[in-house]
Amino acid sequence: MVDKIVNEPVGGAHRDPRQMAAFLKRALNDAFRQVGDLKVKDLLERRYERIKGYGRFTDTKADSK
Repeated sequence: MVDKIVNEPVGGAHRDPRQMAAFLKRALNDAFRQVGDLKVKDLLERRYERIKGYGRFTDTKADSK
């Protein structure tokens, strides 16, 4: 499961591992801040609801009359 894609430094992570580590640190800290105060039960419920939605779609075709 992917929550967020972390951009790489110009030229790729292998060219600037320190910058990549800084990007990852920021992304992980942001993610933790969003869920850090939640109870485990609430986190699991969120995850379950998200997974249940996989494979669902909405038909966006306009009704023709």
